Amino acid sequence: MSTTIEESIVSVLDDHVERAISTVQQLRANKLELEAEVARLQNVVLERDRRIQELEGDLEFERLASSEERADIQERLAGLMAVLEPSETSSEGVVDFEEATEAHEATPEHAAEDAIGFETETEAHETHEPEASAAPKVFSGL
Repeated sequence: MSTTIEESIVSVLDDHVERAISTVQQLRANKLELEAEVARLQNVVLERDRRIQELEGDLEFERLASSEERADIQERLAGLMAVLEPSETSSEGVVDFEEATEAHEATPEHAAEDAIGFETETEAHETHEPEASAAPKVFSGL
């Protein structure tokens, strides 16, 4: 009887050892799978971080370009306002082209126009009285 109990105990222990070995092998396989998944996810995170940095660089470039464009527009607007300012102060509503030209040429963008010889005509400054109509007034007596 003692041999039968010993054989039974050895058999149970062998089963436990085989299950333990199987469990260890399964855990090792799971560990390798998890390490591969961690490596893949780290690569995904690194790629995402690289993409974020690229987008931030693009955004900074766009901000710089937008800022430069805004400054250019403000500069042109200031030049236009300088040109329009004399026309607003004119009492007759006629633009003084000589003053407007001088203000326009004073802006750096238009300094080259001075070398070209931008000319104005003095007739444009004169106001003309409307001429009396030569046609007879037909309904004057009605």
